[in-house]
Amino acid sequence: MPSTTSRTGDPGDVLILDHVSEVGADYSGRRLEALTVRGSRFERCRFDRMRAKAVSFSAGLDETEYVDCSFDGARFPWVLAGFSRFVRCSFRNVDIKGFGDDYLELVDCVFTGTLRTSVFWGAAPQPEAEKRYQSYLRHFAREGRAEPEGYRELARRPSNEFHGNDFSGAQLIDVAFRRIDLSRQRLPTGDGYLYLPDAEATIERALAMIGDRADGPGIEGFLRGSLGRELSFGQRQLLLREADFPKRANAFALLREAADTGPATSNR
Repeated sequence: MPSTTSRTGDPGDVLILDHVSEVGADYSGRRLEALTVRGSRFERCRFDRMRAKAVSFSAGLDETEYVDCSFDGARFPWVLAGFSRFVRCSFRNVDIKGFGDDYLELVDCVFTGTLRTSVFWGAAPQPEAEKRYQSYLRHFAREGRAEPEGYRELARRPSNEFHGNDFSGAQLIDVAFRRIDLSRQRLPTGDGYLYLPDAEATIERALAMIGDRADGPGIEGFLRGSLGRELSFGQRQLLLREADFPKRANAFALLREAADTGPATSNR
């Protein structure tokens, strides 16, 4: 049955929203130890200025959807996205850590403030996702339970919807995009960021430019190792924040030179 549970106490306020459907609800300004949401839907709801030490936007094995909701000013130092979907939501002036997840969907959302330590996936990584799904099936069988309705479709969907999002006003600290078309997002610009619309070709040009540089082995290791790993996930474009790689200034300078020699392309 749909339920809302609030266990209060200072400190230690816990809010659990379990299979609820809310339109226009206002949770703004709440100070929480934890926020946990399961299998719910929120439309035009406000979570502005909320503080929560731990957030699960969608716990369990069914999806939670947020449509036209606002999280402006929220501070979430630890987030589990789970099977969550956000459509036309506002995340202005936020500070959120760990937002990315294997099954998170973001459509036409806007971000300002800071996102930290997050990996956004355009499709759940394999074979890990399939192994996790099979593990749950074995667990259900041991307990004599049927597979939850709709779980198969969520766990095995071929891609996550992720487009139309505006990150241009946000600071992205240790944030990665994998199997996501960055040409369909608005991204931060400026000297601190390097956008590579054809990352593989740019990296190959940079490798060819190393020559007999004294720092060449270190640059090559970074290009083939750290950046090559990102390409191995199927990511065609890369957005790199130089401050995330404090010892790689020379590699970034070479990548910028290689990018300048390639075809003119924009992500805007």
